[in-house]
Amino acid sequence: MDKKIKGFVINGILLVGILFASSASAAVWKAKNTWDERWENNYRAWVTRNWNEEFFMDEKKPLYYKFEHDCADAVYAMRLVFAYEHRLPFVINDPTRKKKFITNNMSKWDKLPEHQRVRKFMDYISAVGSTSSLKKDTYPVAMNDIKPGDIYVAPGVHSYTIVNVTDAGVAEVVYSTTPKAARFMDRIESFPFYVPEDMKGYSDGYRRFVQPQNIKKSLKKQPGYSIEQFTISKSVKQDYVKFTDILSSALGKRKERPEEKSLRLMIALCQYANDRSVYVYDALWHLQKIRKAGRQCMNRSEYDSYSTPSRDRRLKAFFNAIGQHHARTRATAPNSQPQQWTNTLFSPSDPTPAQKKQLNDFCMVQMSLGENYYMPLRELRKNLYAGHVSSNPNAPLEYRWGIVPKPYKSSCKTY
Repeated sequence: MDKKIKGFVINGILLVGILFASSASAAVWKAKNTWDERWENNYRAWVTRNWNEEFFMDEKKPLYYKFEHDCADAVYAMRLVFAYEHRLPFVINDPTRKKKFITNNMSKWDKLPEHQRVRKFMDYISAVGSTSSLKKDTYPVAMNDIKPGDIYVAPGVHSYTIVNVTDAGVAEVVYSTTPKAARFMDRIESFPFYVPEDMKGYSDGYRRFVQPQNIKKSLKKQPGYSIEQFTISKSVKQDYVKFTDILSSALGKRKERPEEKSLRLMIALCQYANDRSVYVYDALWHLQKIRKAGRQCMNRSEYDSYSTPSRDRRLKAFFNAIGQHHARTRATAPNSQPQQWTNTLFSPSDPTPAQKKQLNDFCMVQMSLGENYYMPLRELRKNLYAGHVSSNPNAPLEYRWGIVPKPYKSSCKTY
């Protein structure tokens, strides 16, 4: 073979090999920038502008349209989308393998075009990530340092994204829920109804994503790391109202007005009461599962996992706290919408149909996920106070919410 032709053939083979190798190891996307404080500030501004209820339901964004998500999936996707659109690295701990990482350099979908690789990557993170894994990819920050883009994590339970902080120091949050689905997210102007509780591992609370270059460092060595929120939470004995009063004072540019506080407390109450439906649903689903297998009652471990005594005590205590705030402040802005709601909620006499409708339009409590089965907030308060709401995970749905006006008596063992 002619040497010149032979050289072309060899070079051609090498070129094909190089191109094939490049294609075979294609990253999800190639990072060109590095996370630093400037990019974090850009991220915060992007979250405030763009992270809204419609993000995954906008047909003009086909890459993200109808992405199926729950609360943790949405949080991870938020950071991932910004990193992709701005050519930044995305790195988290691999929940399925110790001391391994999931990054944008994965070549799992190398034969697909970039937009398909990104969507597959999002789905993959959604499949392995959870509120429990979020605690390893984020770290707690000081209360006066909470910013848009930071998140609240209650591992194994829920997560939220802070998208704005009002002048009165109240966080506006966007969040998804369970089960995983393509849906609009929710947005509320109120703090998540949780307070930091893990006084040993500091795994919950208000947190910030670890930057990729710091992923191997301990959480204590992350910039801005602080356990202040845990210290304060412990000092107020995890009292939600007292904790969020301190938090709003730390974040606010001005003092919160009584009617503003009433509004955020009522929003949080509605949210927390509706969150209970997740726990009731999970318990009933598990009960159905074990009964299909031939066992009628939960064992000690299952009972501890699915019962809700502490949660129900907190819910009752929160009703009490809002009632006390209402009694102190009802004369300050009697015609404000929040005061009208709380008047109806705590009125000792039966409200008018118009007053009930007004409160019910603001908040109804969904008793079972995926069903149009609701209870007025006022009715839940009355059922709680009467002792009819059951924390027993073996109890039927009607007893869990106190619809049956008597205590639940179980043939199963209680623990």
